[in-house]
Amino acid sequence: MNSEEVSDMFHSPFFKGGGSLDMGGMHLHPLNYALGLADAAEKLGANIYEKSRVISYTKSDPSLIKTSKGNVTAKIVILACNAYLEKLERKLAVKIMPVNNFMLATEPLSYDDARYINRDDVCAHDNKFHVHYFRISEDNRLIFGGGENYVPTFPKDIKSYVRQTMLDVFPNLSDTAIDYAWGGTIGVTVNRMTHIGRLGKNIYFSQGYSGHGIALASLAGTIIAEAIDGEVAKMDVFGKVKIPTYPGGTLLRWPGFYLGMVYY
Repeated sequence: MNSEEVSDMFHSPFFKGGGSLDMGGMHLHPLNYALGLADAAEKLGANIYEKSRVISYTKSDPSLIKTSKGNVTAKIVILACNAYLEKLERKLAVKIMPVNNFMLATEPLSYDDARYINRDDVCAHDNKFHVHYFRISEDNRLIFGGGENYVPTFPKDIKSYVRQTMLDVFPNLSDTAIDYAWGGTIGVTVNRMTHIGRLGKNIYFSQGYSGHGIALASLAGTIIAEAIDGEVAKMDVFGKVKIPTYPGGTLLRWPGFYLGMVYY
């Protein structure tokens, strides 16, 4: 797509160049997807224990896992905490940076207003250093993500925080009300490549989806499941990808990353 086609599709002064359109992709409701995966797992016999924070685990076989609600022994451990890993495994923590990312949902737009900013009802993201991403919901709201920060806390007013970024992209929405806003924490690697592998014979891990977790976490789950079942070809491919350690480790990654983002 050339710049004129991009402009005609989004009517945004923010996008000056061309783009690419992938008609083989799709967009979905991520919470419903997660709930659907959980339901499918339970129907296949899995037990899911929420609010059972893991405090520590051993690298023995089987592993002893200590949680806030009790202890578990496991033949196989999968560390899939991503940005919420904290101090559970230092070898992995130094490979990712937790970054808070925020989204909003506008009030329902008229059909014409929704089509003006997203003519073909596509799910879009740009390639800016601070990525913006958006789509139109089923009830015609603009779902817009693009605000983020690099400190342990969320902004007190997420709506206003993300709205400022949204208006950079779609200034014509200045009179549009913001009905909802929320946030979460993502794990970012230095080179933005997903970190998948194994720490020991029975300990697998996956993290660092760098903002593309819906697709990449699903892929990682498949790769780890295949590896546990004895098919390691795909995991070996990811094992060849070098994921740099953040300079200064977990102690200095926050200030170092913050200074770098301010620079960019």
